[in-house]
Amino acid sequence: MRVDDRLIHGQVTQGWGSALHPDMYVVVNDSAASSRWERELYEASAPEGAKIAVLGMDEAGDSLQSWLDSEENIIVLVESPLDALRLFKKGFSFEFLNVGGLHFKEGRKRILPFVCVDVDDIEAFRALQALGVEIDCADVPGCERKDLFKWLGSAASGN
Repeated sequence: MRVDDRLIHGQVTQGWGSALHPDMYVVVNDSAASSRWERELYEASAPEGAKIAVLGMDEAGDSLQSWLDSEENIIVLVESPLDALRLFKKGFSFEFLNVGGLHFKEGRKRILPFVCVDVDDIEAFRALQALGVEIDCADVPGCERKDLFKWLGSAASGN
């Protein structure tokens, strides 16, 4: 499970794909699922031998659970920590969340070079942690994994 506001891109398909060898990438994003153009763009980005599914939040729970009950190796991608929390509350429970890219936009504070958060992001991360989800930050495999909550302290206090 990965939070990355770009969803599928080279770090995901080449970096994480080479390390994890997924059979399928699943994008859970209402906007992408409702746009034929976006769905086709993501589906065309599949590395050779892998499938890509683009699902809306409402349809994701049942499909994800059936795929996870199979033998397939799957990377699930959401755009935001709020989407990860929504998916968890819809019944798709996961134990680990990688934060790989939340880029700067108005209202967000940079806590790592590749992670910027706002108050809603912080609340969602804390809610996921309270649900037992282990969360770390790593943009690519092999880099040092950062403890999200160590870095969130300064963002929440405004330092």
